Amino acid sequence: MIDYKSEDVALEEVGDHKVLKLPPLNNDEINIIDPIIAPTSGLRIQILDAIEKEGLVTYILTKRKLYLFLRVFKAISHKFKDLKENKNLKVLIVTDDRPTKDILLNYCSQIFSYEGFEIFYQVDDKAKSRISSPYGAASVILLENIDLVIVLTASHNDLSWNGIKFYIDYPIPISGDLFEDISKRALKFNEIELNPDFKPILIDAEQINNDYVINLLSDVIEIESLINKNIVIWPYLGKARGIVNLFTQLGAKVHLIEEEINPPNPIKEIREERLQEVMNNTKSDLAILLDADRDRIALFVKQDGQYFTYIPNEIYSAMHNILAKEFNKKIINVRTIPSDLRGDLNSFLNILTGVGYKHLGVILYFLFDIEVDQSKIDTAIMYIEGENKELIKIDNPFPLKQRIINLMEQNHLKDQQFLIVMWEESGGHTLNVLNVTKENRKATYRFATDYPLIADKYPVPALVIASELISRGYNISEAIDWSIVGINQTIHADDEEKVKIMKNFEKNDGKQIAINNVEYLINALSDNNNKIDIYRLKSKDSTLYFRPSGTGPDVRFYIFTKRERYQKEINNVMEYVKKNYT
Repeated sequence: MIDYKSEDVALEEVGDHKVLKLPPLNNDEINIIDPIIAPTSGLRIQILDAIEKEGLVTYILTKRKLYLFLRVFKAISHKFKDLKENKNLKVLIVTDDRPTKDILLNYCSQIFSYEGFEIFYQVDDKAKSRISSPYGAASVILLENIDLVIVLTASHNDLSWNGIKFYIDYPIPISGDLFEDISKRALKFNEIELNPDFKPILIDAEQINNDYVINLLSDVIEIESLINKNIVIWPYLGKARGIVNLFTQLGAKVHLIEEEINPPNPIKEIREERLQEVMNNTKSDLAILLDADRDRIALFVKQDGQYFTYIPNEIYSAMHNILAKEFNKKIINVRTIPSDLRGDLNSFLNILTGVGYKHLGVILYFLFDIEVDQSKIDTAIMYIEGENKELIKIDNPFPLKQRIINLMEQNHLKDQQFLIVMWEESGGHTLNVLNVTKENRKATYRFATDYPLIADKYPVPALVIASELISRGYNISEAIDWSIVGINQTIHADDEEKVKIMKNFEKNDGKQIAINNVEYLINALSDNNNKIDIYRLKSKDSTLYFRPSGTGPDVRFYIFTKRERYQKEINNVMEYVKKNYT
């Protein structure tokens, strides 16, 4: 864990509370709170300044960086109070294991307490409230009478970063008008009031989540081969208490590696020698690797005496193929556009969305007639596959439901249970069970589920299913087409450069362009406001995408093509875009 020093914060005592006077914001600070490119999953800030001197790095938490977080905390509290008309003011505040978790938890609690909220913490050590980000998000629907959850995390980013995810009423990322309003409010404050005498109420949200996962899994696959199975779990930061307890509850023998990796990103950093050592010592052939907030995963698997690393694209595509082919599951495959396409052929229906759960979650709510804020629909990128695999943009539930009904009738299905899977290449995955039944008297179809709707990253059920399938002897390598490779890479671009690239490239929409003697058809994929968010470049045997990152200063490029040339081809496209459109 990195150490840091904090600048002193001057607070004025006013009666039974304290007041912090805020300095005016500079332009850089305004752009952090109200960014040009809206974030896909909460707000992330490099909260610690790294100062290098004589080869040593010192980390400083400046007052001004801290104040950015405090502004957003207060803005969320005010917005929630307005939405709820000052009723049911209860908030669950949780963190991951980052160095700045304690100071942010304390200040966040003091602000919400002053604003009249009851403060809830996850059962933990004193003055701590640690839980995974997916479990925190789901708690807004799984816990009774708590309609606001704050999750303090920066996911897989370097430990000098921290961030804020928050959920109101539903476990779906805040976006659209609601996020914009909170950003605008945060900019206007001149002072912040705090109550240092708050007393949190403890609740075991983690166990409630684990109970939910076990109940959901019972409708998908029997957990039998995990019993007495040796499994290694490496959280990269902290102890992953929730996941460890779940696998233990399911009968597995868990062996924990408690060595910290910074940045805590299991897709980018694999310590193979250390993993092999621990797996040999524990007689394990499966290791689960997790990022700091547990929504990004990788698997390290021993098969036939050899070790293999699998990333989310490969894990989820293989898992869906096995469930469809070996277990006869009908899968409605809701994936972000750049996610792996090697499971599409075995899906009952493919639905493609923009990057991030603010798009994926709208699809889930459409299926079950949950009202969705119009600004979320307007900013969502959502396409369903037509009969000829063409992409059809949708902005309401009707064409989606009708497509499912038409496919059921074509396949002579009167009643059907579907697995609806929502996922993205970076590691997020969410699973639910959809029952579609025909009501004879009305000749209509009913869409229903027995499980709460979680419309944010919730990969634990998929993690358990994948582990169970591997433990049963199913081979990920045999379940997907390895002649095709899917990877992603980035070029550096600040917010202004991102906007410039997206705008300048628009002139190619619908045209053919040649890059290093490869001909590509260009398609701009847009939201329901016709704002272009993703470009697709398609040749006769490759598909590439690029988009501005919502979590860092990058433009992300994705490729799916033949194994022998993928690296050269993606490099050529990145170089072409950077050279000609920045």
